[in-house]
Amino acid sequence: MRILLIDDESYYYKLLDKPLRAAGYELEFAKTVKQALALIASKSPELIIVDLGLPDAPGFDVLERVRRDPGLDSVPVIMVTASAELNDKLKAFELGADDYLVKPFQPEELVARLRILAQRGKALKMVEHMRTHDEDLSSIIAFHSLRGGVGCTSLAVNLAIAYYQLWGKRTLLVDAVLSAGQVAMMLNAEPGVTWENCVGITPYSIPVKDIERLMNPHKSGIYYAASPRSPLASNALPEEFWRIVFDEFKRRNEMVIVDLAHDFSDLTIDLLNKANQVLLVLTPDVVSVRAAVSALEIYGRLGYPEYKIKIVLNQSTHPLGISQAKLEKALEREFDFLIPYEPKEVLRALNFGVPFVQNNPDLPVSAEIENMAYALSSELLKNLPPVVPTSAWKRVTGRLARKKSSA
Repeated sequence: MRILLIDDESYYYKLLDKPLRAAGYELEFAKTVKQALALIASKSPELIIVDLGLPDAPGFDVLERVRRDPGLDSVPVIMVTASAELNDKLKAFELGADDYLVKPFQPEELVARLRILAQRGKALKMVEHMRTHDEDLSSIIAFHSLRGGVGCTSLAVNLAIAYYQLWGKRTLLVDAVLSAGQVAMMLNAEPGVTWENCVGITPYSIPVKDIERLMNPHKSGIYYAASPRSPLASNALPEEFWRIVFDEFKRRNEMVIVDLAHDFSDLTIDLLNKANQVLLVLTPDVVSVRAAVSALEIYGRLGYPEYKIKIVLNQSTHPLGISQAKLEKALEREFDFLIPYEPKEVLRALNFGVPFVQNNPDLPVSAEIENMAYALSSELLKNLPPVVPTSAWKRVTGRLARKKSSA
């Protein structure tokens, strides 16, 4: 990252040059506003540190010019001054400064603040890019397997809650198993509306309020669309219905997690097509591996790129399971996520309808689900730390930091 320091005292350039370069930053230096503007034009800095007391003009002038320039308005700016006057600080923030630092300060403090601002600046650029290119800010993640009993529904339920607990963003869990979906049961919930209520409705005439009613609120904070109480055929609701409903789902939720039927019906393929990521789930046994190999072959025929498919090994530490190395050799793919075997806790969660991520976040299986939720989150969220970090966010980022330091 290119940083421009604007300060009439060379001391601060010498103080910061070594620690900033050690942290991976490139440091440019200007002593006046005139020099600074020339460097901004030629070097395109990604972050600016400007002192208020410059010889040819106040540092506020640099801040104002940067914020007026459409090409620079998202560049983070830190104002630096020897004065702790509240009025100066307030003015800096009113003009669009991202941070304010009083001299003298320790280089380590500045590096820490730069790291946070760099992430924020990257996130803002991503938002601007997505808006400019009319890209969708919401995501759809689909759980799939050609074999029942591998834990797709349990993983989908716990991932939805983990995602919500991480970011506090509106999350919708969709039960797309029209024959015998179990999402509501695993949430210990009584849905007011299910897919059954939509049978016979003309897709183009479905009111938005009816789509809203499909999204049942749950006490965990997520919303869920429930499977019908009585089995429905996969074609009971027309393709156009699903397109309209899912467009509205995506508009109203930042994350949509779908539990799919164990088949390649027209409905399943349609929802697989809509998904940004497909999580293929298997357990460490021969039957599950064969089903996964078949699914991967069909994904290829459907034209899905490899990066769209993530492979999840559930019950990865099962004492009687096939080894990870043999499984990966059979699939010719490495696993993206490994979920440990904890039968007692998972069974207790199923019987009481309290997802283990919610009930016991300290379990190893809960930790891996939280890690998976973080990994599947948008780069925008990962580069823009929450203003008020959640307990789940602290747990995940703490684990990642410890893993990085021990590597």
